[in-house]
Amino acid sequence: MKKVFFAVVIAAVAVSPALAAKKKKAAPAPVASANSNENSLRFARDAFPIFLPSWSIPVYLAAKNAQ
Repeated sequence: MKKVFFAVVIAAVAVSPALAAKKKKAAPAPVASANSNENSLRFARDAFPIFLPSWSIPVYLAAKNAQ
């Protein structure tokens, strides 16, 4: 009985990433602006998580995705 259960669990785990990949649509890449100030601001904003402590990154990403 345990073998059947584990086989079902392994099959479900193997299939779920494939289904998730089909459902997700890739976001379009941001287009670089001709304005260098806007590009610098975008670079600074996107590089900000590099300087955060590791415990605060999930909070930052949750706040960024909520917008």
